[in-house]
Amino acid sequence: MTSRSFSSKYGPWALITGSAEGLGAEFARQVAQYGLNILLVDVQIEKAQVQAELIASEEGVETRAIACDLSKDDFLEDILQNNSDLEIGMLICCAGLGTTGEFISTPRESMRRSIKVNCLSTMELTHHYSPLMVERGRGGIIIIASSSAYAGGPYIANYAATKAYDLSFAEGLWFELAPKGIDVFGFSPQGTNTPGMRRGMAGLQEGETPEGIMLPREAVSIALDGLGKLPSLRPDMPEIFSSERQETIEAVGQRTQDLTPYHAI
Repeated sequence: MTSRSFSSKYGPWALITGSAEGLGAEFARQVAQYGLNILLVDVQIEKAQVQAELIASEEGVETRAIACDLSKDDFLEDILQNNSDLEIGMLICCAGLGTTGEFISTPRESMRRSIKVNCLSTMELTHHYSPLMVERGRGGIIIIASSSAYAGGPYIANYAATKAYDLSFAEGLWFELAPKGIDVFGFSPQGTNTPGMRRGMAGLQEGETPEGIMLPREAVSIALDGLGKLPSLRPDMPEIFSSERQETIEAVGQRTQDLTPYHAI
């Protein structure tokens, strides 16, 4: 997709969570190269401001960086304050939080926070911005899941479950919003050499790509290329794997789209 067509479809602003470093920062850089202005949202505001200034200088786009803790119940108010004037044509939910270790030894509060950041904030951001995209008849939403979303993850049980939510959420919305002109994409990168991974993986150096590890620029490039083509993608699996999931999603969607709305109790 050319910069002009990308900007026309997904511009003029992209909101990217978790954009102070790692995959989020790389998404901000690559999306800016297509000419979109970038709203960087992260709890690490100083790092986010550095990224915003660098992107504005190198790519010639407008940028804003705001401090936001996605685990707060009212986080959306922090984002909208002083930013409600921005027309968000692309939403990238990249922020992620998790812990490793035995479930019974993991503090409940840390797991609650992971659910709020990984699941609830994604749902609330999408619920706020997708109707505005539908009104314009265009837009794109990328939700970062994980390879751990495809099966239960021992010693990352809660994190893997949150990413399974993200994957299923993205795939369902892909079917619902595509007829309205909105591309939704669930992306499950394999291990990616980010600052977060290096903090938890002793000995891994920046730029290294041992077996099973990719660089952020490669992961983001694959994700942006997949947007608008498939409901989801796991790049370490053959594409037929994603195509077969699409067939299942379409079959489920055909059965459920005409159900009478109800609220479960």
